[in-house]
Amino acid sequence: MRAVKARQTFILLGDIAILYISLVVSLFIRYGGNNFTEHFLLNVVPMSIIFVLWIIVLYVNGLYDLYNIKPSQAFLRRFTESWLISVALAVSIFYLIPFFNITPKTNLLILSAVFAVLFLSWRFISGSVGGRGANIRILAIKPSADVLELLGTLVNNPQLGYFVVGVVSDSNEHIPAHITRFPSSTPIRALVSEHNINLITVPANTDVAFSKLYSELYELLFWNVYTMPSETFFESLTGRISLNALNDSWFFENLRPNKMQLYALTHRLVDYVLATIGVLILTIITPFIGLALRWGSPGPLFYTQERVGKNGKRFRLIKFRTMHALEKDGGAELDGAQLTTINDPRITPIGRFVRKLRIDELPQVINVLRGDMSIIGPRPERPVFVAEFERHMPYYTVRHLVNPGLTGWAQINYPYVETTEDQLKKFQYDLYYVKNRSLMLDFTIVLKTLHVILYGKGR
Repeated sequence: MRAVKARQTFILLGDIAILYISLVVSLFIRYGGNNFTEHFLLNVVPMSIIFVLWIIVLYVNGLYDLYNIKPSQAFLRRFTESWLISVALAVSIFYLIPFFNITPKTNLLILSAVFAVLFLSWRFISGSVGGRGANIRILAIKPSADVLELLGTLVNNPQLGYFVVGVVSDSNEHIPAHITRFPSSTPIRALVSEHNINLITVPANTDVAFSKLYSELYELLFWNVYTMPSETFFESLTGRISLNALNDSWFFENLRPNKMQLYALTHRLVDYVLATIGVLILTIITPFIGLALRWGSPGPLFYTQERVGKNGKRFRLIKFRTMHALEKDGGAELDGAQLTTINDPRITPIGRFVRKLRIDELPQVINVLRGDMSIIGPRPERPVFVAEFERHMPYYTVRHLVNPGLTGWAQINYPYVETTEDQLKKFQYDLYYVKNRSLMLDFTIVLKTLHVILYGKGR
């Protein structure tokens, strides 16, 4: 949604300004007014490169996720980790890579301290006042259960910039207690005038009882009010496709792979480059991983398993074995196929550590080179699970329009799946990726995957 993107952009621009203000202040503290311009010009280019890396570190650590910017202990922890990594990165670049003409010690120390103070001050001020006077005031007409859940989230997170005025509905079902309900007989124009509403969400499919409301909405086209489908609103704020949006026409309108040929070519080229680098890394670390895994549990080093790929084609996925070998082929299933669960007892202690760092996925770079997988895409599932999911989700196979991936939009947003209901939510993320995939989204997924690895969120 534009309001969220605008707020994130505002925060990003503020951070950039803080970085350069910190540089100016630190140089002034260090040198005063003596040859200040000369010192600034000497430092500004190399420090600008460092600042780009610092911004990336902040992003990877989730400090541009509006859900995480509220002043809290969690925010302080994230910033402290980001600050330490950023300083270490700057030191490494200046002293281990002799590329720049400067090797700042005192300057870098002062800059880091000044930045910490100014950054925290800026973020606490923007986070504290960001939710006050939210500029997007929402009225939701006949919202579905998932949209109501989203509205509840917006109420609890005012820093996102939304104020929920209420919902128009003849039923109290699923409506949180802190959200006002207006009956469908309520004049919409009166609500807009009284509550300064500037965004109205409308479901795609409505019954006859709501036809009068729509006639009023047409008149509001000449007012300063934006009306948008509830499903679009839900998608833009959650990164998921609303289940209420799914019908045959939705897929024809939104999924057109033949119009993404340039993206597909670039995507495949990047796959080959990254997979080649991955094979080199795999060659180096395999002996060490092998010793660790065999020490923790006897059995084969690698484990292969049949998965479903693009267009339903089956292939053998390669992973480091991280579970106790209960079968001759290294498998860990004695009573049929099982989904991995949190704290799964089949996972070995060493295997759990390997999973948290996502190292167990590294051998799949071989699958990428073969063309069975991509670096980024939906998680490849086993045929038995695909058949089961299809019974509950008629459109499930649409995710097979693209190659499965080592990481993906669903994996970073909803990592733990233990039930069919969980899988349904994850499927919504997969649909979002299939619909909106782009190089920018892929880059975002890579950065957020780094966050998952750094925080040990793998399983």
